[in-house]
Amino acid sequence: MPKADQDQLQALWFALRDTMLEQLKDQDEPPKASFLNVVRQFLRDNGITLDSIGDPLAMREALEKMTEDLPTYDDDSWNQ
Repeated sequence: MPKADQDQLQALWFALRDTMLEQLKDQDEPPKASFLNVVRQFLRDNGITLDSIGDPLAMREALEKMTEDLPTYDDDSWNQ
């Protein structure tokens, strides 16, 4: 089996990222914990954190931008 080249790996990474984003945006119900764990691990494995943002205002803006397109759910029973 031939080794994947850098372009193939990059295409796979972007496809995985885009698929996860679409699944987060398009769900009618809150995502399952197992899916959120996959997303969390993907972010962690790729060193994507907000810890590196030293300015609290910049951190808030980054969080708002990340979550502005995510769906909201009226059912809050899972959080009680």
